[in-house]
Amino acid sequence: MANNYGPQYGGYPAPPPPPARKSRAGLIVVGIVGVLAVIGTAFVLIGGRDDDPADAVPGPATTRPVDESPSVPSGSPTAADSPSAKPSPSGPPACKGCFPGVTVTGLVNTLKSKGYTCKEDRVLGIECDKGNLEIGIDRAYSNKGFVESVDVGGRATGKGEFPQGPGQAFATLKAGLPGVLGLAVHDAGVRQQITAFTNQHAGQPNGGPSAVKEARYGVFRLSIHGYSGATVGRGARASSSFSTSVTIYAASAFE
Repeated sequence: MANNYGPQYGGYPAPPPPPARKSRAGLIVVGIVGVLAVIGTAFVLIGGRDDDPADAVPGPATTRPVDESPSVPSGSPTAADSPSAKPSPSGPPACKGCFPGVTVTGLVNTLKSKGYTCKEDRVLGIECDKGNLEIGIDRAYSNKGFVESVDVGGRATGKGEFPQGPGQAFATLKAGLPGVLGLAVHDAGVRQQITAFTNQHAGQPNGGPSAVKEARYGVFRLSIHGYSGATVGRGARASSSFSTSVTIYAASAFE
């Protein structure tokens, strides 16, 4: 996706650095204690016999209670603490600055199944393209497995000045946005608000940073710069390209 629209235009301060990774020393200690306990139990069961013939006579059979399910340790992690957990779509974000209920792997795999071509760049993030529709995905700072922002854009390229380019780019964005929102935003009411806001502003020319249109709906923030384009070459060899987009952020990333 072209670099002329995306999270860098929002003007928001960068989120704080990720917290330090938890130590695994506690897990190792627990594992060692468990192994020693098993060895001690085995020694008691098979090593406590002497040479007295009376000990060879078996005693009456005993039964063990059926219900011996282990109790859950009070310090064990919950499902919400696990990086692989999939939170309820109607619940809070899985982490600060994350889309609720949306993982990077899940979103990318679904887009691929719908015919998108996806690739990841260390600078631009994840880019998925299908025809003239472009989707940019940024990982959350606090948990790289979850989504922080999604950029949906349309583009159009033609010969010469290509005056119909802005309209074609905007039409591509309008046609593709509902399908992408259905994967990234679970609240139907918020999807309708995002769609209406985009249809109102994404077809306008880019007026610079001071003219950026912004809004907040639910747990999401929006940023729209309007369409922009450029013409390369001269005469019969000239060609023009136009693009427009809407960037959707997890609002908690900037709070």
